[in-house]
Amino acid sequence: MLRNKLLRAVLINPSRLREWSYLLRILGVFILLLLLSILQGMDVKLGDFSVFWNAGDNFIHHRDLYRGIGGAGRFIYPPFAAMLFQLLALFPFKVAAGLLTFLNYVLFLFSIYLTRSILEFYSNDKKKIALVVGLAALLSFRFFWYHVTYIQLNELVFVLSLMGVLWMLKNKETPAVICFVTATFIKVIPLFFLIWLVFRGTFKTYLRVLIFTVLCLLVPLLWRGVEMGTHDLKDYYITFLEPFKEGRVEAVFHNHSLSSAIYNISLPMYDKLGLDFNLLHLTEAAARKVYFYSFFLLFGVFVFSLAILKIVKKPISSSEIAVVFLITHLLSGITWEYHLVSMLFVYSCLLLIPMEKKPTLFKVFHYLLIGLVVVNAIVGQDTVGPILYHYFGGYGAVTWMMVLLYFYFLYDRILNAASGKTGNR
Repeated sequence: MLRNKLLRAVLINPSRLREWSYLLRILGVFILLLLLSILQGMDVKLGDFSVFWNAGDNFIHHRDLYRGIGGAGRFIYPPFAAMLFQLLALFPFKVAAGLLTFLNYVLFLFSIYLTRSILEFYSNDKKKIALVVGLAALLSFRFFWYHVTYIQLNELVFVLSLMGVLWMLKNKETPAVICFVTATFIKVIPLFFLIWLVFRGTFKTYLRVLIFTVLCLLVPLLWRGVEMGTHDLKDYYITFLEPFKEGRVEAVFHNHSLSSAIYNISLPMYDKLGLDFNLLHLTEAAARKVYFYSFFLLFGVFVFSLAILKIVKKPISSSEIAVVFLITHLLSGITWEYHLVSMLFVYSCLLLIPMEKKPTLFKVFHYLLIGLVVVNAIVGQDTVGPILYHYFGGYGAVTWMMVLLYFYFLYDRILNAASGKTGNR
């Protein structure tokens, strides 16, 4: 019932906004979301949200950001994020949880609107786009539901990334850069969009990225004072960035990054149910090499394809944007379930690809991918049970699906552009 209400809400028809009955239905959905948000806020427990709230409180009172989080988990976000979290700390803990939950619902609706707006650059069939985005919202709803249940911030990062893409398509680079840089300084994950900008932009782009990057570093530093602000930056590097630079891997069944998937099937990694997903029986050194070469392959192909696109001066494609979202999740050290809200856009691009003139083998692979998407959409502890759910995660069902999607989108558009073909989008 909730999914149906959400889907009807996101397929908003602007031409009907003057109809009172239509406005009342939209108002009813927002009241429902507000009630759900209040219930979520009343039931909030220690977890990531308490990390956000405590970090904001620590920022306000000039306390250490990366220690003394108040019984919650570790704070792993840049100081700029803690500066924004002050807005949460202005409210009592449960009230702030309810407000962020409601914001996440609104951002979910807005992300679908932005996805539709972006895809309209590549297709004139608005009815098909509405259907595709509605189906993609349903297929990716699993990730959003985890996101809203655990009161996360990834929807905000996703929306900022989509806004950046939309501004780029409209040739308005300054607001695009602001969106991408801001998203990166809330959570470092959108860094790959800045890499994408390097290839898609000019010298002015690099200058804009540099200016806004410096601002995002300096504002919280000056706000907290140079000494404490410098200490914050050092702590962020030592507690979060440095361990992953040194090869840290979070090999757990619900981490859908490439590193976790490779380690889980390569080494004996018993999870909390006592399940072991080891298929390859490698040494840790061998598993590290497999991941290194896999990382190098995916990242190398990504950079090479963008370099080719810059040389041949092909316009931005929807498949190209989907590739950036996919490599962001695959090569990130941590890709929890709720990080994958951006699969809404990826699935929309997949479903929008026309099959009329495609070779038979391409069609078979396309529908195989859709089948994998559908299977992964229904997998959850409540639908398949905890053991099967752990096996799906431990063997990397979502991760390997993203790898297939990654190379599929590269072939569909970016590599076709390199060979001089027009492509579909």
